[in-house]
Amino acid sequence: MLEQNMTLESDRNFINSLSKGLNLLMNFSKKQPKMSLTEIARTNDMNLPTARRYLYTLMKLGFVVKDESTQMFQMTAKALRLGSAVIETMEIKQRLLPYMRAINNACDVTTHCAILEGTEVVTVERLRSSDVVNLDITTGSRLPVYCTSLGKAILAFTSPAERSRICSQINFKHFTPYTITDLNLFLSELDRTKMRGYAIAIQELSLDLKTMAVPIFDLNENVVASFGVSYPIKRAQESGFEEMLVQKLIEVKNMA
Repeated sequence: MLEQNMTLESDRNFINSLSKGLNLLMNFSKKQPKMSLTEIARTNDMNLPTARRYLYTLMKLGFVVKDESTQMFQMTAKALRLGSAVIETMEIKQRLLPYMRAINNACDVTTHCAILEGTEVVTVERLRSSDVVNLDITTGSRLPVYCTSLGKAILAFTSPAERSRICSQINFKHFTPYTITDLNLFLSELDRTKMRGYAIAIQELSLDLKTMAVPIFDLNENVVASFGVSYPIKRAQESGFEEMLVQKLIEVKNMA
């Protein structure tokens, strides 16, 4: 890493101050949404006056705000839009959107696609059904990997080493009485998912909601995303309904 930094610093086209400003923004996270000047300076190996100038510039640009009562800094919605813009233009969205629209229109189910980031799945796109049972999820929303079919569909088809690494970092907690919170049970569920070819989550994230999802692969057969549907659990009683959905999901898995 040190060698790489030295190479970048000697590159005439590399803007070092821009790099430092972007790295500073990356310090903020879900686990640490607010930071003090001292914390930011220490994290970025800056002295206090330098860190203060960077924060002043980011505040003037509207990317960071300061809470005067606590002297803590945090990102604004403007900074969050940078991530949303990336998601909006991701190739995977354009690749899956036609299938999402087709199934959404034909079956009146919510369709969605997501990517894996750490122990969460990030929603790339979501098309809502007309059903009342619907979570307030939008583009960029993050959901736990372990209680969503979108997450299971990706994790089940990753390499054993990567799956073990991610699973060891999961902080299991109950969202409903049906949430799987035991690691061994979850690993068994992933094995069943891989054998079945698609993932299922029944009321694990939200009561009265059932979801199914399939993995989406790149040209090298690496899983890069997932594609899924969700619907009120009462619709599972409709004759042939879930069989039809499974068939459509497998078609997307094989064709997308």
